[in-house]
Amino acid sequence: MSSGRVAWRSIDDQAERATNRPPAPSDDDWSWVNPEGAGRFVRRELQVDSESSSIERLRNIVRISDRIFDDLTVLEGSSEARDRGWVTDATSPMIDPFPMLQEIERALFQLHAELRLKRESHVSGQLARLGLAAKGMKLHIGSAGHPLHDWLNIDIANADLNVNVNWGLPIPDESVTHVYCAHLLEHLRYRDQAPVFVRDVLRVLERGGTARFVVPDLRQLALAYATKNRAFFEARRQYYRVGKGFEADGTARLDYVLLFSGAGPQTMTLNHKFGYDFELLSSLLAQAGFSKIEQSSYQSSRVEALRVDDVGYNAGACDHDGNHFSLFVDATK
Repeated sequence: MSSGRVAWRSIDDQAERATNRPPAPSDDDWSWVNPEGAGRFVRRELQVDSESSSIERLRNIVRISDRIFDDLTVLEGSSEARDRGWVTDATSPMIDPFPMLQEIERALFQLHAELRLKRESHVSGQLARLGLAAKGMKLHIGSAGHPLHDWLNIDIANADLNVNVNWGLPIPDESVTHVYCAHLLEHLRYRDQAPVFVRDVLRVLERGGTARFVVPDLRQLALAYATKNRAFFEARRQYYRVGKGFEADGTARLDYVLLFSGAGPQTMTLNHKFGYDFELLSSLLAQAGFSKIEQSSYQSSRVEALRVDDVGYNAGACDHDGNHFSLFVDATK
């Protein structure tokens, strides 16, 4: 197999020549999505390129796997197609894909095993240096470079403990009195990652301990969209840039709202994966096992130690009347 990178290349020669030089950045060009990008209308093929990073290679594995799925759905008749009741005249492709896919799968599992060992060493070294207390800790999960004093600040980088929460929290059971987690939960997939994470938070909390979850308030955002609330979006722009491609008559378009709800890619990205209102978030927390769940407001937790919303940027974002764009929820074990 080639060691080169599989890269996106235009199938149209004229389009390819036109896009060889990337356009200069503009106010409307977000790094992760451009709603007015002409490239969205060009079918692209995958070709091997010689330069890449590890993450770029992994993204291309995901992309080409998606293409192979498209092919096998028709050529072989996938189980998903059969489950949907589709009856086609598909026959097996000219090649048998199973041996090649099995080889690729084994290689990826081997890489996963090696990275897991590296991960365990990475975490254990940090834990040995930190010398964590057995009881009475306070966790700030998703600190994003805004640490809380006398708390254990956790994030993927620039924190006391640098981990990915999808690895699991390397914290003993019932050793934590308080958890503060602001604007992290929406970055986890709702069906698999988020439930595991909130159950892990429950595990590390002592009996009677409370976790405070702060997330974007999607009910408020959707209502502002539906009522074309210009004042709301004017205030929101002071905190979150909205490119002109996302605007219509001074309010945000539906694609902007959906992106904040997790309508973008669900894999290989740190962007939003889901959105919550109080009913849905409280349901998730109750199913995880939290006993008391209550909606709060900015700096108004009934637990004094959790009145720390002013530590970060997102939780403090609000409109001209002081109404915050976030949802604040306290959940007690």
